[in-house]
Amino acid sequence: MNLNKRLFKTLGLSWLALLLAGLLIRWLFAIPSMTVLIDRSYCPADQWQQISQTYTDLYHQHQWRQLHLKTVVLFSNLGQEVLSSPPIPTVIQNLSTYGQSNEQRQAQVQKAYPKGRLLQCRV
Repeated sequence: MNLNKRLFKTLGLSWLALLLAGLLIRWLFAIPSMTVLIDRSYCPADQWQQISQTYTDLYHQHQWRQLHLKTVVLFSNLGQEVLSSPPIPTVIQNLSTYGQSNEQRQAQVQKAYPKGRLLQCRV
């Protein structure tokens, strides 16, 4: 009976040590998390291509687990849409842009997501 207690105690402590080591490794080597803010105001096609390419690069980093895209926020002067899972790059490439840039809306979105990366057209 004494041998079984030692065996279970050793196994339990080993599993606990393994779990703690895993949590420590995950904490030390955690991938950064990011929110992407995309301004859908009118943008010429060549500049929108640059924005979609930047998003594509971020998306690939997300797929390779170098970066975690937590949220993607699409906004314009007419409103905003919050996407909880990152869309594939072709969805962003095919988005239509419309309306004028709204500094007030942009400030609201950036206030709601202070550490978000802003992708916008430079008109």
